[in-house]
Amino acid sequence: MSDQDFNPRKEGKLHWHEEVVRPIKSVPERIVHKNPMKDMYYDSQDRKHKARDVDLPLRTINIHISEVPVSTSTRLHKHHNEAAVYIMQGRGYSMVQGKKYEWEAGDFLYIPTFCWHSHHNTGEEPVFFMGITNKRLLDWLGLDRKVEAGVHMTTEEVEKEIADEDYSPYSWYRIDPETGVKFGPPR
Repeated sequence: MSDQDFNPRKEGKLHWHEEVVRPIKSVPERIVHKNPMKDMYYDSQDRKHKARDVDLPLRTINIHISEVPVSTSTRLHKHHNEAAVYIMQGRGYSMVQGKKYEWEAGDFLYIPTFCWHSHHNTGEEPVFFMGITNKRLLDWLGLDRKVEAGVHMTTEEVEKEIADEDYSPYSWYRIDPETGVKFGPPR
């Protein structure tokens, strides 16, 4: 192969755009996910509340339904994906980078990329919310990452990161065409 024949875009060194967009060959089998709220479950490895991904053949976005019981909250965490959260039922607040944002049923909440956040139920009924994220796209690219307080970092480290408005090594990633994705600040 001569240098003139080499195309780094086609060889995977740089992003490649198809010259012809190919449609999905047929209609996917699953177009409707009937009432995912009836199918929610606890995942002891990841969440301390009931949740359920909506089971549709989405390629770039992810949708999940979560429940936050009365007088409880989600774990303090952050992730590379951004999220729009729609409050379906209940009232409470979210802490985002140390700031409190109150909400109630019918409200939308935006969670920017890699901001520490947790959701708190202050009402007298369970909170149900729908999270819409770009997680699937980032998964495909090998770029999605989640960090939890008390699991990946101590609560003290998290509080210091928020107060200092600085980012931990877990927040950094870079892409090198030769070696792939690397996490941690540049050296």
